Amino acid sequence: MLFMARKSVRKLFLFGRYSLALLLPKKWLTELGVKRGESVRLELDRTRKRVVLRFGQVSSNQAEKPPASKKPEAAKSDNGLQPIPEL
Repeated sequence: MLFMARKSVRKLFLFGRYSLALLLPKKWLTELGVKRGESVRLELDRTRKRVVLRFGQVSSNQAEKPPASKKPEAAKSDNGLQPIPEL
């Protein structure tokens, strides 16, 4: 078994206009057996202020579906997304 660092400091960077991205260490993913193209399930734990990543097959009943909008035109014009200001 490889001994790898359990902590790493990373910076978020702007990805497009509406998202921030974080790169994960390849050694960590290799150690976990994660492969390119594999699904990643994200879980937000607000009480502990953390994001939990779960790698592997995501079945159709586990995948979260966005809520259906009654007014598709309103969703396009008023989607609540704002460009992220320059960091």
